[in-house]
This record gives sequence, C-alpha cells and structure tokens, in this order.
Amino acid sequence: MFVFLFSFSFTYAQQEDSSRVIPAGSAIIKEKIDIQKTRAVNTANNLQEKRLEAVENSQNKRENLKDRAENVRENLSDKKQNTQERVEVKRAAITKKLNEKARERINAYTERIVRRLNAAIERLEKLAWRLESRIEKLEERFKDRALDLSNAKKLLVGAREEINLAKTNISTLMGLVDETLNNTENPRKEFGKVQELIKNTVSTVKDAHRALVEAIKAVKAGINDTKPAPTGNDESKIETTSENLIDSDEEGQ
Repeated sequence: MFVFLFSFSFTYAQQEDSSRVIPAGSAIIKEKIDIQKTRAVNTANNLQEKRLEAVENSQNKRENLKDRAENVRENLSDKKQNTQERVEVKRAAITKKLNEKARERINAYTERIVRRLNAAIERLEKLAWRLESRIEKLEERFKDRALDLSNAKKLLVGAREEINLAKTNISTLMGLVDETLNNTENPRKEFGKVQELIKNTVSTVKDAHRALVEAIKAVKAGINDTKPAPTGNDESKIETTSENLIDSDEEGQ
C-alpha cells in the first residue's frame, strides 16, 4: 500500500513537473520566435533602410552629376559668351580702324580732286581776264571797222558766272564730304554719295570751261564779220589776233 501511494505520488509529481515544464518551454520558444521576428523585422528594416539609402545615394549621385553637367554647361556657355564678346570687341575695333582708314582715304582723294579743280578754275579765270583784255584792245584798235564783240562780251559774263558757281561748289565740296562721312559709321558705303558730290562739282567746272570757249568763239565770229580793211595789214593783224585767241582756247583746254 505504501508502495502504491509512493508510486502514485511520484507519478503525480512528474505530471505536475511536466505541466510546469511545458509552459516554460513555450515561453522560451515564444521568446525565441519573438527574437527571430524582431531580428527579421530589424533585418527587413535594415534592408529597407539600405535600399532607401541606396536610392538616396543614387539620387544624390544623379543630382551631383546633373549639377556637374549644369556647371560644365554654364562654364562652357560663359566661355562661349566671353569668347564671343572678345570677338565682337575685336571685330568692332577692326571695323572702326578700317572705317577710319576709309575716311582718311576718301578725304585724301577728295582733297586731290579739289586741288585739281581749283587749278582748273585758276586757269579759266586767267583765260577770262586775257579774253576780256583782248576784247577791249580789239574794240579800241578796230572801232572804225564796226567790230562788234557784244555777243562775245555777253558770253564772257556768262562764263564768269559759271566760273564763280564752280568756285562756290568747289569751296563747299570738302564740307559736304565731311558732313557725309561724319554722319555714317560706314564711310565706304557712303563713298557713292561722295563721288556724286564730286561729279556734280566737276560738271560745274566743265560748264564754266564750255562757256568760256563759246565766248572765245564769239570773238572769232565777230572778227570774221568785220568789214574788210583798206589794206591787208589790218586784216592780217585781226586774223593773227583771232588765231591767238584760239591758241589761248586750246591752252585753256
């Protein structure tokens, strides 16, 4: 009986211990599972953080590359702009220098033309004075022969008016050329206008010359219409004088 009770007690004790052990084992297992879950969560979080970090790093790299590319483009643009500005400044300096040289050449050309025209006018004025003196001498010497040089004198007056007009145009030519060149940034482009001004002035000098030639011809015509002289001496003198006038005309041309 005692043995039976002891056995029963021992068995019950084992069962009781067993019931106590099982809950303890479940807690450990649960703890382990929780630990594993925690580790898994931590691992997942770490992986997520790493992925996020990788994405962020990738974005940062792209942004850095983008910034670098933008800086490179800006630097290239700045260099290009600076180069273009330098080229434009240099081109402007060259253009200015060329325009100054062109202006100097045009002025020098115009001055040469003015000197030649003034020389031509001076010759025409001398010829006009010689013709006037010759007309006076002819009228005085051959007044008894009805020598009529009124037309020649009239033409001489007109010739002198043409000469004075030409002188005025010559004197204003240089000022007109300067005004034309000073009102433009491209003198070479305005050279056509300068040539037109010179052409008009030259035309007035030619008109003065033609007018004087007509006056000389009128003197010759008046001499030819004069009554014959009683002797050949006077006629010879008139013809000689006429020839001298024609010679003077040829010299003036």
